[in-house]
Amino acid sequence: MYKALSIAYYIGMILVLLGILFQLNEIPYAFICLVLGLIPLLGVRLFNFLKGKAENKRLNGIMVISALFLVAAAALIFLHRNYWIIAVLITATLDLYVTFRKFKK
Repeated sequence: MYKALSIAYYIGMILVLLGILFQLNEIPYAFICLVLGLIPLLGVRLFNFLKGKAENKRLNGIMVISALFLVAAAALIFLHRNYWIIAVLITATLDLYVTFRKFKK
């Protein structure tokens, strides 16, 4: 099961990256690509938050908040607002912060 979740997570991250790159280059269907990537990404992060170890609850919570900022970015893209990039930058900052912290095994 964890292998399937990992594969879904990585596919979601690739789709999110493609959606952001498509939006920056004003390629159609960027929003759809971003949303299709957000579904597994948010699902896996919520799963880790709910089923993960208690020691990792704070880091998993930060990851969920990061995914919610991506949802906000998708909503801003849908509304044709130019400041969607701020939500993406906040997501990148939170993800970078979590990468330097250690998860307990």
